[in-house]
Amino acid sequence: MQNATYGKYQKMQVETADKGALLLMLYDGLILALKKMQNILGAETVDQGTLAEEAFRARGILYELMGALDDKHNKELTNNLHSLYEYFLHQVGETITLSDPTLLNDVIKQLQELREAWATAIQEDRAEKTYGTAKATASTGEPSKRSGKTITA
Repeated sequence: MQNATYGKYQKMQVETADKGALLLMLYDGLILALKKMQNILGAETVDQGTLAEEAFRARGILYELMGALDDKHNKELTNNLHSLYEYFLHQVGETITLSDPTLLNDVIKQLQELREAWATAIQEDRAEKTYGTAKATASTGEPSKRSGKTITA
């Protein structure tokens, strides 16, 4: 019963989330799948079925992230992210082939850093849309993009 309720809650979150929140959910799911893969491979007996499920989940999320890339705004960023996601896919495959969970350490670290960068960008974008540029920078004490002057609240 509890799993069914949680599943409905998760479904509602995804269906009502904006693009930024969905992106962060994808990163969270990917990081979780990779950590589960590490735990499975680090166990005394490896559950191949569960390992395959988590690898499938990780690959699916990576393909979703790759498919969502849009080079209309920043082609260089798009190309860099695409290359990074391809590297992550390669590492997932190598991890399974070599049964070496340490191959995912760098991937997880980079994904956590990317997630934090996206979370910051999304938060700043939301603040700008809600309050405008001047109000959004007021709490940071950083110079306004419009005037170059530091704004204080």
